[in-house]
Amino acid sequence: MVPPREELTRAIREHIQKKILFRPEPLGDDDDLLDLGFDSMSITRLLVFVEERCGLLIEEKDYVVDDLSTVNRAVDLVFKVAAEKGL
Repeated sequence: MVPPREELTRAIREHIQKKILFRPEPLGDDDDLLDLGFDSMSITRLLVFVEERCGLLIEEKDYVVDDLSTVNRAVDLVFKVAAEKGL
């Protein structure tokens, strides 16, 4: 189940900051993740996190890289895919 937006935003931000980019400094919700080193492996790790956290499978056909270029865009993508799948 997809959690409320604020909760999901916090969870995604913290996961990217601590588990993917390993940044000690805070990550802003509109920071460009691609400029910070977010790559294809990072995308895969984020999508696995979303699937485990929300029970939502986001497939390659569901997104373009730009949809995951910021925390806010990633959250928007989760809600868009959830709505399309009727969740």
